[in-house]
Amino acid sequence: MKVILEGKEFDLSYEEQLKCSEETINEDLKNQPSLFAWYAVLQELAEAKESQAKVELEVVDASLDAKFRNELKDAKATETIIRNKVILDDLHLEKLNELNQAKKEVGILRAIVAAFSHRKDILISLASNMRVSADPELWIKKKEVAATLKPIGG
Repeated sequence: MKVILEGKEFDLSYEEQLKCSEETINEDLKNQPSLFAWYAVLQELAEAKESQAKVELEVVDASLDAKFRNELKDAKATETIIRNKVILDDLHLEKLNELNQAKKEVGILRAIVAAFSHRKDILISLASNMRVSADPELWIKKKEVAATLKPIGG
């Protein structure tokens, strides 16, 4: 997927970047913070773009409203007629499409940032499991501790 933020096009290859495995655990752990930060920054830029698109739509709507009020002042047009003319205007539709696109990009980037947060948790668990597996004594002690723990409320 590609997004355009601040005039630059970004290719979001997050599917590959979200992957992690025991074979690449060290690289995955090293790259996690920078990948998370990268997508968090893109999310912030997308949110700024969305805010700007909202403002532009409001400005266009206000301008069109004034234009149609002026054009229809002799016809004594109702608020509904003027609003409908604004909504159906090509410029309004263009700005509305831009806002909807910006909202979609923000939503996708929020999901990606959340996925990288989950990836961090997975990496921590995977690394911990690998350490325990590599040390049989630690694995046995962990099992002993788990056996002595009482369930909550029991």
